[in-house]
Amino acid sequence: MRVLVFVHAFNGRAIADVATVLAEQTARLGHEVLLVAGSAPTGRPAVAGTRTLDLSISSSRTWPAIPRLRAVIRRFRPDVVYAHGNGPSRAAVLATRWLRHRPFVVTVEHNHYSSYAWTHRRVRDLVNARLLPLADAVVGVAPEIAEDLTGTFPGVRDKVAVVPPPLTRWDRLAVLAAEDPDHPWFADDADVPVVVSVANVHPRKDPETLLRAVARVNERTGRTVRLAVVGRPSDAGLQARLEAFARSAGIADRIALLGFVSNPLPLVARADVFALTSRNEGLPLSLLEALALGTPVVSTDCPSGPRWLLEDGRYGELVPVGDVEAVADGILRVLDDPVRREQLRREGPQRVAPFVPERVAAALLALLDPSVQSGSPGRGSG
Repeated sequence: MRVLVFVHAFNGRAIADVATVLAEQTARLGHEVLLVAGSAPTGRPAVAGTRTLDLSISSSRTWPAIPRLRAVIRRFRPDVVYAHGNGPSRAAVLATRWLRHRPFVVTVEHNHYSSYAWTHRRVRDLVNARLLPLADAVVGVAPEIAEDLTGTFPGVRDKVAVVPPPLTRWDRLAVLAAEDPDHPWFADDADVPVVVSVANVHPRKDPETLLRAVARVNERTGRTVRLAVVGRPSDAGLQARLEAFARSAGIADRIALLGFVSNPLPLVARADVFALTSRNEGLPLSLLEALALGTPVVSTDCPSGPRWLLEDGRYGELVPVGDVEAVADGILRVLDDPVRREQLRREGPQRVAPFVPERVAAALLALLDPSVQSGSPGRGSG
């Protein structure tokens, strides 16, 4: 079977990584795979068993890629197109309309649509309401995302399925985590607790709440607890406010804003607590990796993903969004309760079994109707 995977850009971000891993896994399952992106600011990835293609669109939008994507689909004649992300989903639906060989189209939504700060929201809603029901299957990577899609776009109700994202570094997780963290806070003889967060410095990730919570932990207990934040400083004003707060609270020596780190897993694996304080998410891969490494988790109960992933708090501490005291309480519950801490370390890796890449790729293939899986001719309109 021929499979085309489409993503907005090869840019090193989570959705691109997910699409790349799924393309490779689908090829391993015996299918011919073409991985396509609208642009490639970080270069085309080398993907075992898979061809890659950059459409070279010089736009932050996906719609200019539609004519070139349509031409590629005509040449490659895929049996199925998987489109990852909202823009690529719309583009794939339009690019496959009225083709003689029309592939089965699966759209994959990675974000909680209603709570995301989309630009041109009214126009986007109208276009999605018309186009998404034309897909053959509509995937949400978490139950809340799927429920939100059906509530926002009733026309997709009979086509929605939940398929989680893969752990993109699954086959290298242990090796990457064992690397030297190259930071004195994580030395073998270090005895000061460290909270680690892997999230870009962006208002949606709400690092301000996390810094204030760590300040409260230090203030309430009189102990030293450190915080290391790994992520691109995508908002310069926010970065400056965080640094100013750390100085004013007297904890500047306990806060490390590390910026982008290509491999944060050694830090996550050695952390005493992994913290996520986002206001909204899709299904955060950083949270998945922390669970896989057995690092105790504290997460906001944001839309969407954490509540489902942590099973209502069984696999980690769930706290309200934007609540400094609740985040501080969650951190202290992990630090001060050795029984709970060891339970989280032991059970976290068990939770991630459904996110093994091969299982996720197989689940996406299982959405196809039998005629597609058997390689029957496309369902074009002439």
